[in-house]
Amino acid sequence: MYFIGKFMCQIWRIFFDNQLSMILTRLEAIHEKLIRLKMVNPMKMKINRYFIIGIIANVIAYVITPILWVIIQTRFNEQIMGIMLFLNVCQCVGFNEYILLISYIKWLVYMINEQIPERRSCLSTLRDMYLEVIECLHQVNRSIYGLPVIVVFIAGNVSDIIANIYTSVLFPRDYIVNPYLVFAFKDLLMKTANILILYMIGHTTEKEINRMSDVLHRRSVIERNPRIKRQIKFFLLRRLHEHFHFELYGMCRINLRQLHNLSNTAIGYLVIQILFKLNN
Repeated sequence: MYFIGKFMCQIWRIFFDNQLSMILTRLEAIHEKLIRLKMVNPMKMKINRYFIIGIIANVIAYVITPILWVIIQTRFNEQIMGIMLFLNVCQCVGFNEYILLISYIKWLVYMINEQIPERRSCLSTLRDMYLEVIECLHQVNRSIYGLPVIVVFIAGNVSDIIANIYTSVLFPRDYIVNPYLVFAFKDLLMKTANILILYMIGHTTEKEINRMSDVLHRRSVIERNPRIKRQIKFFLLRRLHEHFHFELYGMCRINLRQLHNLSNTAIGYLVIQILFKLNN
């Protein structure tokens, strides 16, 4: 899972690179339309201390640590170091690219939701932009990033977390002089943080998209135009029948409830392995 999943992620990403470029072009067009309608200002890049700390943590975790791991080996193998660096850097770039893309989509939905009660623009224009953003999100989660996120960022990270807890924390071979214990704790913390970030961003994005129904209801209360009221009612009925779920590849939902279920499953499997070990 560790090696095959990462290689598959890169191959999958290469095949769907053109589709990702088209999605980014469509999202950029929506953003420019919001700017022309004076709903948002041009985005300015602000680098704060949390962003810098995140970059430093990722560099330490995915670049410096594999180099140190190879250096402490009794046999220095440049090929092993090169493969580990390549796989870790690719995983880091892919994960952060996906999180930033989902955050950008969530921000676009948030800006559209905030403009609906203000009545600054035509409701049909906001509706069309909203539906196009949702369509882009479905395409990202279904065909572009769906399977790699499931295999690498969820299944791969969870299996690595269980293996690290079992082999390095609970039953280490040489607890005192084992130099890999520090690396195991680092790997455990980083992969746990990645799992939490992924499920949190999925949960908040799902809530923001489903908030459209509440926003439309508030707009219908203050709206006086009968034609727009009918548009709001039709769109509300459509939203009620199409409740959004943040899903990957059409089969894996990402929210806090699913994170709880995943945690229970992983803990149960770990307990079973511990019982087998103690009985032997």
